[in-house]
Amino acid sequence: MKKNLMITFLAAACCAAPCAAQDSLPVDPRIIGGGSFSDPAFQDFIETSDGYLNSKNTMKVVTDFSGYRDAPISAVPTLRNPVPAVKAAPAVPKREMPLLPAGHYKVTFAGESGPVGSFVWPLGGVPGKYAREYVFMSVTPADKDYARLLARLEAEGGFRFVGEKTFYSRSSRRTVLLGWAPAANLVKISRVKGVLKAATEKQSAGVPLKTKVRFTLKVPYQNHPNKFVPGFIKGLTDSHGFAAETWFRRPWKGADSKFSVFDVTGTLPVDMIGELSRSPFVASIEFHDASL
Repeated sequence: MKKNLMITFLAAACCAAPCAAQDSLPVDPRIIGGGSFSDPAFQDFIETSDGYLNSKNTMKVVTDFSGYRDAPISAVPTLRNPVPAVKAAPAVPKREMPLLPAGHYKVTFAGESGPVGSFVWPLGGVPGKYAREYVFMSVTPADKDYARLLARLEAEGGFRFVGEKTFYSRSSRRTVLLGWAPAANLVKISRVKGVLKAATEKQSAGVPLKTKVRFTLKVPYQNHPNKFVPGFIKGLTDSHGFAAETWFRRPWKGADSKFSVFDVTGTLPVDMIGELSRSPFVASIEFHDASL
């Protein structure tokens, strides 16, 4: 009996000892991570060696969130299912058309291979070997009735009749035919039957009357405008006495435009306005003078 009582008391003492020890612990065992018999120094050693405090086990900090999206499947590539890299599109070589000389006018159309240009003679230029270059001339007929002569001039010499001019003197009256003809046919026209005299008309002597003009210059897209426009103005100044004031580019109408448009202002002799208007690079001319 005494032995049974001693065993009971010893068992009760053993069970009461842990309870007393728990009351004296500084860490509450109900807190997560705070074990009843855990040493803080030993706990730090374990977590630093193999736990979350080890830098090898720490997830890399993500600062670029452009790869994430609101979708069930992540857009971030993985090792098992890598996203194939998109190859860059090959650069398409831009076909640069050769530049036309400043004296050529672009005559090709959209979709045609080129460039094809037509040479433009300088204003007032009369090349001897260019048969289709027209000059303004006068023809003195032998008879007053020049109807038959005019038909022969048109058929044999390519003469284009534009009018007549009559000169009066004290004892006589002389009629002269005015018109255009190819420069190469001047000798042929002078030898036509019924022609007394044939000559090219020259500018009148003296200081020419000048007027304010503004014309629109149309530059083909294959020419450099910064070179073409000053060159055109210089040629007009040297040959016809043009005095430029301003030139500026007009607003761009679209990427498909085949020309660059410029407005040029200045003063020009009145008799040169018609010559300037015949240039294929000139789209329009405006002039105003109170004396005209």
